[in-house]
Amino acid sequence: MRLRELLTVVDANITLEVSGAKEEFITKKDIPEIRMNSEVKGLKATDNGLMINLAEPKKVPTLEELGYSFEIGV
Repeated sequence: MRLRELLTVVDANITLEVSGAKEEFITKKDIPEIRMNSEVKGLKATDNGLMINLAEPKKVPTLEELGYSFEIGV
């Protein structure tokens, strides 16, 4: 499940944990867009809200890293 999908049913203080680093947010609107597509690995209820454990974001290779080359001519 993606974080974006989970947040449709959550209305609490949110703490995101990615690779051991914790980020706290008061509202859903404060969460950066880059985190919204992250895969949810686990949930834990805390005294002040919800802790969501996210998977490490996958790096998508660029076209140049895949071996494509672009030349611009005039």
